[in-house]
Amino acid sequence: MTITRRRLGQIGAGLPLATLAAGRASAQAYPSRPITWIVAYGPGTGTDLLARQIGERVSSILGQRIIVDNRPGASGMIGTELVARSRPDGYTMLFGNNQTMAVNISFYREIRYDPRRDFTPIARLASQDSVLVVNPRVPARSVEELVQYGRANPDRLNFGSPGAGASAHLAGETFKAAAGFSMTHVPYNNSQLFADLLSGVVSLSFYPYLTLKPHIESGALIALATTGKTRSPWLPQLPTMVELGYPDIVFTSWFGLYGPAGLPAESTSALAEATRRALADPELQSAMSDSATRIEYGGPQELASFTASEIERYKPIIARAGGAVG
Repeated sequence: MTITRRRLGQIGAGLPLATLAAGRASAQAYPSRPITWIVAYGPGTGTDLLARQIGERVSSILGQRIIVDNRPGASGMIGTELVARSRPDGYTMLFGNNQTMAVNISFYREIRYDPRRDFTPIARLASQDSVLVVNPRVPARSVEELVQYGRANPDRLNFGSPGAGASAHLAGETFKAAAGFSMTHVPYNNSQLFADLLSGVVSLSFYPYLTLKPHIESGALIALATTGKTRSPWLPQLPTMVELGYPDIVFTSWFGLYGPAGLPAESTSALAEATRRALADPELQSAMSDSATRIEYGGPQELASFTASEIERYKPIIARAGGAVG
């Protein structure tokens, strides 16, 4: 049966405008316009680079642009809260990580979002192991030697991190407590950390391998161990801290895609499937391997469970590091 334009207008005349608008909107397949991925850190950071790498492939699968929008500040809380308060329409997502979604809720007293209540988990994505490195001036070429030196020279060593609550900070605090020696934390909020680490102003640090790679290969920094549950494929000769008797020193930078709470099932499913397909792409897999990144895809339920477990895992770690601040 053919319905004329005039008849369609007569039918529509008896319906509320909101109902007609909803009908038109529902007729549009998701996504019908560009999607913004909020990165709660500055351009050029590890989180930012990975978001752009994955986003480019997801964009080609969805047929819409993925716009990476950097909103740094307050240990990632500014950009994360922005997503928590955004409309759940599927067009504003968070490219979250372990600090924004598992650490901050226990590390800061004043935090205006709850990673379990205020977000819709979309997909677990990837992780990057950290490496324990020392400046060559430190007379230690193994973790055992480092511990012996630290015990024999109280407060002689220090360790650098990108800031309070970062994985490098929590790993350092956990290490010194488990090893039984004093060590001073030196927080940074810029690239000066690496200049000071290379010059010897900073004794050691726990940091993702990709950034450290050229310095390890040149001998400017000495790698002693990695912080994953299993050995790194990129540094298979190095033991993990777990192997060396430090079971609590499992610190990886992990990443997941989240939307605001109440995201429609259609958007959640479309984004999760596009992300799964993107991470299965051989070209992207190769690029991520080149950046020392492990692909760890998981759907919405897996990401929800993983996030909750990481929040609980970090609670005692943060308590040992001095508890909540701010």
